[in-house]
Amino acid sequence: MDVTRIKLVIFDVGQTLLFLTPSSEEVLFDRCQQLAIDVALEDLKRGCKAGELWVAQTIMEEQRGAPRMSDETFDMKWESIVLEEALKGRKENIDDLVKKLQDVRGPTQNWRATPETYQVLDGLQGTDLSLGIVSNFPKTLPDLCRKVEIADYFDFIIASEEVGISKPDPKIFHLALQRGKVKAKEAVYVGDHPFDILCAKKVPMPIIWFNKDNDSLPDGFTTYPDLQINVLSELLEIIT
Repeated sequence: MDVTRIKLVIFDVGQTLLFLTPSSEEVLFDRCQQLAIDVALEDLKRGCKAGELWVAQTIMEEQRGAPRMSDETFDMKWESIVLEEALKGRKENIDDLVKKLQDVRGPTQNWRATPETYQVLDGLQGTDLSLGIVSNFPKTLPDLCRKVEIADYFDFIIASEEVGISKPDPKIFHLALQRGKVKAKEAVYVGDHPFDILCAKKVPMPIIWFNKDNDSLPDGFTTYPDLQINVLSELLEIIT
């Protein structure tokens, strides 16, 4: 990746610019505690990473024509995968636990931006770079960005539900490139998930992996990011 050619920085949103509070593992931990399910928060965090990879794989299979699951089936499958990983080596009946969890509600989650998010966007705003968002997200994304006061940083915000195209379909990135009036090699995507690497490379366009937990790529993964950062502020050192 030739950073001197970059004219447009495109961001993912969830877990890149905005973060759920409480986190998914914290919500599930609360629900498990209500049922006296003995599981550690750190194990649920590991389980949620397995769940994220399953979500990405499911989205890719749907893009290839697999039938779409109902929301209820999707949520139960996700919880099953998370608990199976979190309780690995134990003899609990995962299906029974998932069924019991359906009647238990956890705390409400809200999206928030961190101080680092504003710091990075402030730093990028003072350059000649254009900024955009591409995310698999409901059409309420622009309203959310206005609510957390990041919308004005961006030249465009593309939510998959609004345009009817979802990652990993490269058409959603081509739409972003059209709005940014740049070629693929003049843009870079910043995302937090291995799935984002696959998405960007389908265009193909450069990708910076925001790997905040310093995770390894999944086994068998043969697509690699152009660059990797562990804190978002490293982005300013790379492209400004």
